[in-house]
Amino acid sequence: MVLKKISNESSSSPFLARLLFGLLNMRDQLYLMGIQDKQEKQKLFDRKFKPMYEAAQATRDAAIEVEQLIRTHLDAIHSGRAVQFKANQYSIQETIDISLGQAVGKLINQSIIATKSCLQDILKDPLGVDIGFLFQEDRKFDDGLAAMRKAKEDHLAIYLSEVRTKWSSELNELRRLHEHDGWSLDEIKYKRTSTTQVEVILPTINGLPIDKFVCRSANRVLLFIENMMAYAMQQSCKYPIFIVEIPKEQRDSKNPQRFRLAARGLDNTSPWVLSYSDDLDFV
Repeated sequence: MVLKKISNESSSSPFLARLLFGLLNMRDQLYLMGIQDKQEKQKLFDRKFKPMYEAAQATRDAAIEVEQLIRTHLDAIHSGRAVQFKANQYSIQETIDISLGQAVGKLINQSIIATKSCLQDILKDPLGVDIGFLFQEDRKFDDGLAAMRKAKEDHLAIYLSEVRTKWSSELNELRRLHEHDGWSLDEIKYKRTSTTQVEVILPTINGLPIDKFVCRSANRVLLFIENMMAYAMQQSCKYPIFIVEIPKEQRDSKNPQRFRLAARGLDNTSPWVLSYSDDLDFV
């Protein structure tokens, strides 16, 4: 047996507890329960899960990097360490524009890899849920929604419609602009507010300061992965087992899993129903 360290974080991290341990527990206790060719199905699942998880982790890492770069730079500016003042001018001694632009580019690219490439792939095979139309033009998207509603998958249709409207189209367009039209993040601006103080004006994306944009975007991507994987594994289970969402205030701080499994007829708790929401748990 070979044990490998995969992270400096513990199970108290919502990212590890939910997107790694939580989803792998559902793999074992929900998706693989009673399935034929169990070993082969698990190998296929794991082979496709790994790149999705790695892209999700890279998305989160990029958001954390952006926040750390900004926090360190603000401290350097506000403390005066990175500013040199003269009578009628001032100079910024340290800049983060290049590093910040690279981290934002990484977040945009890894978000699309995690969702459009990796998540879409594992959902379709082996889990049997095709969301390819989410990333296509409006006409094909509308056709895909109509087919879902015809198949009585109304909750999924409503959820994907909200995801597309609220952020996925915006993120895909941003990646297109970044890759094909040469879009790049604006530089940080500075404004002298007193003889010894400078205000830092962060660049924005779609009207949000960059730190808020990356935090919101990363959390949305990671929650989307968790929701879709949970939904697909629930749909694939042939046994009377269902998913229950644990209220935030009842989650174990040492292992803050969002979901638990319950048996129909033995647990009167209401099943989890896929619906759109935002939270800031992961970043």
